[in-house]
Amino acid sequence: MREINQRRLRYFYSVYTHGKIRTASDYLNTDCSVITRQICLLEEEIGFKLFERRPRGVAPTEVAKLLLEYYRKNCEAQAEFEAGLQALSEMRRGRIHIATASTFVAPLMGVFNQFHRQFPDVNLNIEEIFEPHKIIHQILEDILHIGIIHLCPERPDLQLYASVPLPLYMLVSKEHPLAHKQKVTLKEAMSSSLSLPASGVLRELVQSACHTEKIALPPCIFESDSTAARKKFACDSLGTVFMSVFSAREEIKKGELIALEIVHPVFQSAKLALVVRRGRPLLPATHQLLKLLHGGLSIFTQESTANDSSLIRSREEG
Repeated sequence: MREINQRRLRYFYSVYTHGKIRTASDYLNTDCSVITRQICLLEEEIGFKLFERRPRGVAPTEVAKLLLEYYRKNCEAQAEFEAGLQALSEMRRGRIHIATASTFVAPLMGVFNQFHRQFPDVNLNIEEIFEPHKIIHQILEDILHIGIIHLCPERPDLQLYASVPLPLYMLVSKEHPLAHKQKVTLKEAMSSSLSLPASGVLRELVQSACHTEKIALPPCIFESDSTAARKKFACDSLGTVFMSVFSAREEIKKGELIALEIVHPVFQSAKLALVVRRGRPLLPATHQLLKLLHGGLSIFTQESTANDSSLIRSREEG
């Protein structure tokens, strides 16, 4: 059977429901010959007779009854599809999948809650993924709609929707030999044992900086993807970690950790970014959430600035 011409189904439906070609032609404001011709072509397409001529009109065959059911289901499916499009455009349905490191979830919950209150029928799936490479992979595979990534590499297939500065600092305990300083060189930063993630962007960044500056990378005596575990490592005076001030804001406020600025462009240029796949069509709800998250990123720079200021004041007072 050849593909059914959807326009001819409209002529078929009118003849079926009116029982006469003449009545159908009046209803459709179309010549009888046009309708007769279209019905004949439709019969050729499906390979069966659709109507039998009777003295007072036409009678549908069993095939016509099957075709009528097919036509009605098509109409229902189209109506459902159009209603779904309308709901998506009006943000009354949909699903948005987001991923970021656990550090950034809690501060952004205000944004997520605001979005949910405005659009309660749009489902938000927020996943905690530490490693930027994993988030990027899922964005490019269209598993994720949005990634919130610290230390996001530049790639042509990624679109940076927005970003804020979130530099990396050297975090040490107050007993560390360099704790009295405000700024350290890269060489000074590499003067003690380190804790780094087992793999990923942060480790690659530190290794690359050391290689460029021809500085020996000290032994990494504790490897962990856990931010909490690495902060505890530094709090216990076991060595150094590299992290944003925001990620260690509580420990800094309590005096358990001190943030030292690293005088090196690689560490100073670090950013927190909203990322989507370049070229991926985004629904209105996703656009709206991106706008809200863009505004929400100011949380990180505000808290980092506040922590920096309190840290400097406490040293000056000391």
